[in-house]
Amino acid sequence: MKWISNEDIQKVINYKDLISALELAFRNQQIVSPPKTMNTYTGVSDTQENTFLYMPAWDNEKYIGCKLITATPANSNVNDPYINGVYMLFDAKNGKPLINMDAKLITNIRTAATSALSASKLIRPDAKTLLILGNGTISPYFIEAHQVVHQYQTIYVWGRNYNKSKQVINRLHPDLSTEVIPVDTYKDILNNVDVISCITSSNEPLIHQSDLGEGQHLDLAGSFTHDMHEVSSDVIASSSVYTDNLDTTPYHAGEIVTAVKEGIFEVEDIKGDLMQLCQSNRTARISNSETTIFKSTGMALEDLVIAKLIMEKM
Repeated sequence: MKWISNEDIQKVINYKDLISALELAFRNQQIVSPPKTMNTYTGVSDTQENTFLYMPAWDNEKYIGCKLITATPANSNVNDPYINGVYMLFDAKNGKPLINMDAKLITNIRTAATSALSASKLIRPDAKTLLILGNGTISPYFIEAHQVVHQYQTIYVWGRNYNKSKQVINRLHPDLSTEVIPVDTYKDILNNVDVISCITSSNEPLIHQSDLGEGQHLDLAGSFTHDMHEVSSDVIASSSVYTDNLDTTPYHAGEIVTAVKEGIFEVEDIKGDLMQLCQSNRTARISNSETTIFKSTGMALEDLVIAKLIMEKM
């Protein structure tokens, strides 16, 4: 079994190919992706619960894949990555392991690519501005992926540490043509930007309905447990909501779970998932005044797609 380095992954993977491969996989519905198994645990000095996830998938042709991953909120206090783990790809014919790699990197890349794919189906065609809420290690991937599906004029980056936002911008690919601006506050531009992408582990809503303008698209990719909330439940209730999948996300994502508990939203109100969005090349947006939301918690399908692409390109 061969270890694939992060350097090799970055050499062979580009967002255009990955987004196309993800769209094809969601459209064809061939990959089997069972709901992830999620458990919580605490270390000896933890004040917050950590998460351990097991995520298998297979294509019934050539490959079986599995990701083992941890999410550790306290790592931000010591400047360690929030996400850590490994990914293993197996030969479906004989069951032998083929390659393994750092799960953190492929998770960052495929999560950004999935959000960009959904945005291509839901944003207004005249969108000019993108606001990224969150300046962690995944932030540069989101900036670069979203640029592949739509040419923004300006991208804003906000995080609780302004200097980290500036560092994010310094890590971007030098060929990126869009102006990327760090901001030390986001509230005053929330209702003016066209697209908002949230990639935080916030337990308190960063956005309320009263903060929003008309016709915006919200990409919510950070929260994945009941106690995480990037937007308030009234934002969920007043928007056209789509998810990466209907089996897991509505029951794990804190924003949706809370809105359902409050009786202002039902799971049946969700307009569709990525498989449905990818059935057509047309936008799913009904009007330019509609607020759309894509809420994702991550799928093993996405991991298998990027692992297959790495295997074939290597």
